[in-house]
Amino acid sequence: KPFEWRRANPLGALAALRELHGVGALIVVVALAGLAQSTLFNSFVLYTTFKFGWGPQDNGLALFTVGLSSVLVQGLLLKHLLQWLSPRLLAVGGLMASTCTYLAFGAVTEGWMMFVVIVVGSLLGGGAAAVVQGEISNAADPRQQGGTMGALAAVNTLMAVMAPLVSASLLGIVADLPRGDWRIGLPFYFCAAIQLVGTGFVASHFRRGDALAGRRMRR
Repeated sequence: KPFEWRRANPLGALAALRELHGVGALIVVVALAGLAQSTLFNSFVLYTTFKFGWGPQDNGLALFTVGLSSVLVQGLLLKHLLQWLSPRLLAVGGLMASTCTYLAFGAVTEGWMMFVVIVVGSLLGGGAAAVVQGEISNAADPRQQGGTMGALAAVNTLMAVMAPLVSASLLGIVADLPRGDWRIGLPFYFCAAIQLVGTGFVASHFRRGDALAGRRMRR
């Protein structure tokens, strides 16, 4: 399409998501997952410092493990998961696994456990985002899919802007607790809570899809 300034308006791009039919719940899921992930990124180093006394080397190794696990899951494992498992199972199961991963991040008692949670969480929850974004993309007109993906990126960016406010507020509540206290994981418990809400929205989306399919078959 020829470039138009009217379509370059970022708020207009977000508003265009309202025109997609049947995937409103999934857009909420993208927003909640984006807020949870950005809160994790903003909290991680301070959390491990408060709870385990980690320094730059430990945090660097942990974040390297995050990146390596993501590459392996998205680059090698994901295509097989999409072939072996149904979209419903990947989305609902993956978000549920992510919820448990956030809880585990907050509840672990030893630093080495963080590495186990990172690897296991990446393996079990890595396919959910691909399924959710695929469902939203399929709901858009073929000529609008690029704009739709751009609008989803804008949603994630908005969540990334909000996350420092959330993480700083939550960390401020627990910063003075003694090292090792389970309550220091408050930012991750918050992430788990909103991810659990997102899991409910995904389950609702697929149930609604099943109901619509059943009505069409009866006709």
